[in-house]
Amino acid sequence: MTIKRALIIDDDEINNFICIKNMKDSNFAEHATYCLRGLEGLDELTDAATNRPEDLPDVIFLDINMPLMNAWEFLDEYKNIQDKFNNPVKLFILSSSVYRKDIEKSSHYEMVTDYIIKPLSKESLKKIQEKYFVAS
Repeated sequence: MTIKRALIIDDDEINNFICIKNMKDSNFAEHATYCLRGLEGLDELTDAATNRPEDLPDVIFLDINMPLMNAWEFLDEYKNIQDKFNNPVKLFILSSSVYRKDIEKSSHYEMVTDYIIKPLSKESLKKIQEKYFVAS
């Protein structure tokens, strides 16, 4: 499966730059973009679902610790809009947190595909592609 669009939701602009660079360098996705806030990400997804379904991402990388709306708050709202998407989206928690509590908590959200430890390297992108985006 070709990954057309990837969306990063993370308040760390340097991390976002590195993620996008690694995605381009490893041909992970045709287009990658980011939002700096959870609410901005929700607004972007809602707008795309309503007005531009071709712009919905195939994959989302979501940071846990962000101001105003953390990942858990984002996911609680995300579950109310995901049924508007015409295709399923693979959502990954992307965090520097190695706390078991965070990893376990992410598993309680059925829309979370996996928990990835930062940084999002070319190697981790390759593993994600092979494990979750293999052509059927």
